[in-house]
Amino acid sequence: MNDLARVFGDTGRGGEGPRSGTAPDVLDAPGVPEDAGYLDTLDAPPSSQPVAPDVPDVVLPQAATMLCDRSGVVLRANPALRRLAGSADPTGMRLTQLLVGPDSDARLVRADRQLARVRVVRWPQAGDRVAVVLVPFPDSTAPSDDAPALDLERATRSGTWTFDLAAGTLTRSEGLVELYRAIGVRPDGPEGPVEGEQVERACRILRRGPEAVGDAGHAAEIRTGGRAVLSCRTRVERTPGGGPLRLIGTVQDVTDRRRAEERAQRSGRRFADLVSAITTGVAMVDGRGRIIDANPALCTLLDADLEQLRGVPARSLSADPQRSDAELPDWQSAPGPDAPPLRVDAMPLVRADGTSVRCEIVVHPSPADDGRPFWLLVVTDVEQRDRAATVVADADRVDALTRLPNRVAALELVDRLLAGPTAARVALVCGDIDDFARVNVSLGHEAGDALLVELAGRLQRELPVGCTAARLAGDEFAVVCADHAEVGGPAGLAARVTDLLHGTVTVDGNPVTTTASAGVATRQSGPESSAGSGTDLLRWAEVAMCGAKRQGRRAVRVADRAAVEAADRQLVLEAELRAAIEADAPGSSSGEIGGTLRLEYQPVVGSDGTVLSAEALLRWSHPRLGEVTPGEFLPVAQRGGLQRDLDRWVLRTAAREAAGWPQGGQRISVAVNLAGLLPSDPDFLDEVTAAVTGSGLPWDQLTLELVETSLVALPPPALGAMSELVRRGVRFAVDDFGTGYSSLSRLKELPAQTVKVDRAFVVGVGTDPADFALARAVVEVARAMGRATVAEGVETAEQFHVLRGLGVTGFQGWLFARSLRPDELVRVLRGGGLPTPSTPPPAASGW
Repeated sequence: MNDLARVFGDTGRGGEGPRSGTAPDVLDAPGVPEDAGYLDTLDAPPSSQPVAPDVPDVVLPQAATMLCDRSGVVLRANPALRRLAGSADPTGMRLTQLLVGPDSDARLVRADRQLARVRVVRWPQAGDRVAVVLVPFPDSTAPSDDAPALDLERATRSGTWTFDLAAGTLTRSEGLVELYRAIGVRPDGPEGPVEGEQVERACRILRRGPEAVGDAGHAAEIRTGGRAVLSCRTRVERTPGGGPLRLIGTVQDVTDRRRAEERAQRSGRRFADLVSAITTGVAMVDGRGRIIDANPALCTLLDADLEQLRGVPARSLSADPQRSDAELPDWQSAPGPDAPPLRVDAMPLVRADGTSVRCEIVVHPSPADDGRPFWLLVVTDVEQRDRAATVVADADRVDALTRLPNRVAALELVDRLLAGPTAARVALVCGDIDDFARVNVSLGHEAGDALLVELAGRLQRELPVGCTAARLAGDEFAVVCADHAEVGGPAGLAARVTDLLHGTVTVDGNPVTTTASAGVATRQSGPESSAGSGTDLLRWAEVAMCGAKRQGRRAVRVADRAAVEAADRQLVLEAELRAAIEADAPGSSSGEIGGTLRLEYQPVVGSDGTVLSAEALLRWSHPRLGEVTPGEFLPVAQRGGLQRDLDRWVLRTAAREAAGWPQGGQRISVAVNLAGLLPSDPDFLDEVTAAVTGSGLPWDQLTLELVETSLVALPPPALGAMSELVRRGVRFAVDDFGTGYSSLSRLKELPAQTVKVDRAFVVGVGTDPADFALARAVVEVARAMGRATVAEGVETAEQFHVLRGLGVTGFQGWLFARSLRPDELVRVLRGGGLPTPSTPPPAASGW
């Protein structure tokens, strides 16, 4: 509000607007001097007030009275008037500065800027003087004890303001001033008083005339910049004649109430959104049992619009009236405070098209916001739920790609057959596509899936009666036969399966030829101690299938007890070997289970018998089996993923033991053969470094032997790790050269300093011209590249002489020494070497 003068202009009152204290619009009213600064005069000390002219004494009554001249200047005031005026002496002021309004209901402007409601009585006196008596009304703002009212305002966080329509003045209670201060509101800002909008609205209504007088009171809310919310209620106080006298406003801080209401509204909105979003039908039913609201899911379920459902009795939805009265609650009774939900497991409900749908109904009684009862009905389509359960059940037992029974379903079928009269003739075949990965790599996984679907269809169509195909995983199929005697026995059944999985299939326009290997098992395949469950038959058939794959493509193998027991032993040995590796860990007790690992060493000698190096050979002492040969436990380690752990153990142990070997004029290096810890391993350099530095072994006393296949096409990081080790003094040797990528052209690509000629070429080097030629070629090429050569498996003097004549620089084999225990090797080193066919035995070899 910027200008209240227009509002008051038609009522004979001019002014700018309501303010606390002074009211310029009153001073601008007719008959009021423009220089009426009477409040300043009232506040001034007595010495600064105008001095009244001498007047004859006039006895003033006890009531609040002042003596005025005919122009309205106050000549004298008695103590009662000064108290009523706020302990100020009005002498010298004009009545128009002190009094506002008609004598019958006037306002005295007090020194504290408040208005006191008074009735004015004028008594003419001698000398054109008038005695003006002020009689306060009972509700006057004369001094009183306002403490209880202030405490109430503080307790309720409220306050009041008054706007005098005649004087145009706005006053606020002390409680309102405190409230504004507490919430950070400036009551009198650049735009005027904060109550100005309410005053302007009320005055605008009053200007419409007497017929609008009753509408002047109103309520509004003010939201402040500090996010506080104030409730403002305005009413009009009237004179006994009905004329508007003043506006009275009540202001209360309702911030907490509004925030609580907003939270409740948001909570209700979230609830409504949740009910609308969920896929389960929900309906609200009032105390009369009629639907008042429903979510979209229920409308869809019943094929009805919301407006069609509103007002419909809930009982009428049931398609089974005989059950509705018995199982639906009594909608006319109010639910108790602890009434439990009512559940109807299955009830047919009528849809809009006349059909029915079986639903589960859960009824939750609850009081509404107004305390009246209502119910929440949660309606679930049982038929849809049953269909979903069927899909889930199928997913647990049906392969998603081929729609064949999966592993779970196949095992259940086998168990059922094994419990029947033909248990002894039940057979299970496992068939695996040979080299199926090439299809995925060459044509993509979608083509591979298409091929599997085609093969699955072929099995379903062409298997004999009594046989059921299943897909186990990937490219592995199974066939369960209730009686193998009717299909040619186990071997015949397996051959039939491989025939069905063999052939040419066109996939995405590309002909793909497939073969398969199969293993078959019956209850008689396992050990006598086993009853032979479905899981056992599957495991035995897979053991046979793995054996068939080792034979070659399209191979068939029948599981027998020896193969099954070997497979069982493989698992046991794997666990015990792992325990043996862990036995070296501090505080480990695994040695009691897996026994102990140890190293023996086979020397590599020069032509004169000098020991050049010694290869570390792993041995395993088993607590139950005794000495387990490397030929038995190394394949176990390979299949069980233990090669890397074995290599780490051998490397650390060999480095620690070699660090204590006696040294003569030439350093004796230890050679460690690596099969799991390879240069391509990201931790290769760190593992080797840890083993060498932890043992104290000089770097140039370590030789790492790797088969040539692990050294071909090494990535740059692996070559970098090898180069760093070579820089430190480590040597690399190519083990069993010629048995892998046996091309001499590859020899120059291998980052190694020593080439070990495989024993396969050494055996016939003295008798077979081909072996002699190959051995000579390897030695000559290696010598041309500056690499040393070591011959493995030298067992005869003839082999030694031929190889020495070819230029071989190192020899290893039983001709010189078998593997030696660490103490035996130390005695050999101290004795100066080993005898060769061209040298006499040392004086004291010590072994």
